[in-house]
Order: sequence, then C-alpha cells, then structure tokens
Amino acid sequence: MSDSVIKTAARVFEVLEYMRSMRRSTTVREISEELGYPLSSAQMLLKSIAQLGYLRYDARRRAYLATPRLALLGDWVLEGMAMMGVNSQTLEEIVKETGLTAILGVENDIYVQYTHVAIAGRGPAQYRVQPGTRRLLCMSSLGWALLSKESRDHVSRIVSRTNSRLSGTGQDVSLLEVETHIHQAATHGYAYSQGVTNPDRAMISVVTKADEAGMRYAVGISGALEEISSRQDEIVSLLKARIVAPEDEGRGLKA
Repeated sequence: MSDSVIKTAARVFEVLEYMRSMRRSTTVREISEELGYPLSSAQMLLKSIAQLGYLRYDARRRAYLATPRLALLGDWVLEGMAMMGVNSQTLEEIVKETGLTAILGVENDIYVQYTHVAIAGRGPAQYRVQPGTRRLLCMSSLGWALLSKESRDHVSRIVSRTNSRLSGTGQDVSLLEVETHIHQAATHGYAYSQGVTNPDRAMISVVTKADEAGMRYAVGISGALEEISSRQDEIVSLLKARIVAPEDEGRGLKA
C-alpha cells in the first residue's frame, strides 16, 4: 500500500475487491484472517459499510453480502465501457481462448493502472498481478498503446512529469525512446514490451475506441516471453478482432 493512501479508505476497497473475487458472502473473521486486519477493525469496517447500504448483514449466517447499491455505484462507468466494446467478460473470453493473463488498464496521472485482471488457471507459470497495480505509462506496453492516441504535447508532458518523479532514483526516461515505442504501436496497431518488470515476461497491448468523453482503455495479454513471442501473430489478431475499432487502426501520434 502506498504511504499516501489513507488506511481506512484502502481497507474499504480491499474488502470490496475481496468480496468480488470470492463472489459470495463473507464473515468478519474471514476478512480479518484473509486481509490481516485486527478482528475489531474488521467488525467496525464491515458494519460501517453495511450502514451506508453497500453491504447487508445476514444474522442467520452471521455474514455480510453485497447489495444492489454497490453494483449500481459504477453503472455509468460500465455504460462507457460498453460503448468501447470492452468489459470484464471480454477479458474472461480472451483468457479462455489464449490460456494467458489479460489485463485492462487506464491512464491515471503518469501511470497506467490495472482496473481488471483475468488469469487463466492457478499454475505457477501464470502471471500474477493485482487490480490497482500501477506501471509507468512511458515504460509499459499498455501505456504505449494508450499514448499512441495522444498528442505529442501530451506525451512530452507525461515524460517530463515522469522524470520529475524519478528524480534522485537514478532512473531516467528518454522522450525519443518513448516516441519510438508509441510510433510502432500506432503503425502496427499494437504495443509490445518484454522484460519490463520480469526478464522472462512479455505483453502485447491494444487500445479501445474512445467513449463520448474521449476516454480510452488498453487491453493487454501477458505471459512467458517465449510463448508470447511464438504466438504473437495469433494474439495480435485476436486483440484486434475483439478490441480495436476498425476506424482507429493506423492512426498515429497526433501533432
């Protein structure tokens, strides 16, 4: 957890994300044990969320369940995603077809943030990453895909702000290198990265069409470097067929 995130706020979303992953009711003790909260803290947290109407308490089972109010909280976001032709079901279908990890990401400040992660199976070879994970836009396949639809000025500002944040870490981002990756993504219709966080991993990403507000998501397929490389044409064809709007193909970096 980032030091800048308020602990109570983080715990609320950790609980809700845990319940989503389990897709069933949960008890105070389970939340305490699985998420590592003191029992009293877990009890007060669940009770507070229930009082706000996002959970309900079943006294017979001594368990908490999600309410429709929770589902409706993001209905307007789902409507926008539907316009883009992508949702969690789309990712699950991609996973079933490829046997690889599928990730949905969105631009958030200088980062691409994972909003949904779908993993095939539970074997040790699977790429494991949590929703909410952030990667630098300038240094990731999903980021390059998203930036391929942005203006040069926007990209330049992102690189400048990234280098400002990285000041003192010994890391530096080259604008020319970023623009090269973005140009390749725009030209070929997808972005490719390998060895960004793990030398044995690679990812192929494409960007969705924009919604009415101009917002886009990126969808990436990740797995072992050798498998992604050998199946690159297959993966690219699948992502373009499922995600990319025909009118968006071939559109490059805007002036």
